[in-house]
Amino acid sequence: MPISNTDLQELAKVSLDEYLRNLPVDQIAVERPFLKKLMEGRKSLLGAKQNVVENIRKEHGSNFSWAFGEETVKFNKRNTTEQASFPWRRAVDGLYIDYDRLFSNGIKVREGGARGFQLEYNERVQLINLLDEQLEVLREGFLNKLDLELHRDGSHGADALVGLDSLVSLAPDAGTVGGIDRAKASYWRNYAVKEIASTAPGSLVGEMETAWRQCIKNGGSPDFIIAGGKFIDTYRKQVTVTHIAGSGETKYIDAGVGAGVNTGLAFKGVEIIWDPQFDELDAMANRTVEWSKRCYFLNTRFMKLRDDDLDIVAPIRPHDTLAMYAMVNLRCALSISRANAHAVLAIQ
Repeated sequence: MPISNTDLQELAKVSLDEYLRNLPVDQIAVERPFLKKLMEGRKSLLGAKQNVVENIRKEHGSNFSWAFGEETVKFNKRNTTEQASFPWRRAVDGLYIDYDRLFSNGIKVREGGARGFQLEYNERVQLINLLDEQLEVLREGFLNKLDLELHRDGSHGADALVGLDSLVSLAPDAGTVGGIDRAKASYWRNYAVKEIASTAPGSLVGEMETAWRQCIKNGGSPDFIIAGGKFIDTYRKQVTVTHIAGSGETKYIDAGVGAGVNTGLAFKGVEIIWDPQFDELDAMANRTVEWSKRCYFLNTRFMKLRDDDLDIVAPIRPHDTLAMYAMVNLRCALSISRANAHAVLAIQ
């Protein structure tokens, strides 16, 4: 029996909701490590204003001095705080399935008339199978593009999200981030070093030591490290791996350490995670330093993703097109509350 177009839209909306509603934690694949990490600490994005505002401390305003006896004590009026504003953006994706394609799969859609047509068993199986495939590719495509956009600097579009490439910049003394001019505000700069010699023994590790100390000085130890393939390969060559086994014990040496995005390599006890999206980003325009040559030291206490949960929409079809439509919306913003707690390094 046929199904009404209204019931079809509701069925599609419910199916899409089941696929995507648990997005914040459960539905993230490990091949998107940056998005996965951000989702673990995500915050709710409240409505109304256009910007996410981070209250930051730019200085202590100390008036410290030595005094003795009746020497006059000096007082000062302190202005130690600043606000950084990060505009939220809306990510959208959608699909449609035309009625003729449904008909080719044994499903007839009835336009107009009463609601409540019941599908036969074989029609329901066909419809669910068709929807499953469509909604699966919608979900995967949405997540992949969202992850890529969270990496980019936002300069490629007026409505694009400002992402990692801007917040933790390879040119940290230039540009405006969160409404604060980094050329004037030294406190609002991350640590960065590029053109690190990839062949000189120990050069990379030495630069990583310096970057790590800078991060600790300004907020504590980084808790998340992501890097590209070329950087990881260079680091592996500069690290000496020692295996100690007792007398009579079997010694295993495996040159292929790690599995998946987990490299099996670490720095200061924090594993270096390979981010496959760096290769995708290298294939795009608007980058001066290869992503595969980069490594990011991030302190996620001072970097937050905010979103308002996915909005599942079933738009009314256009008057001149016989098709079922489905769409997802997500408003989100990526912000930092301390820039100098992060670092980025890049090899030659």
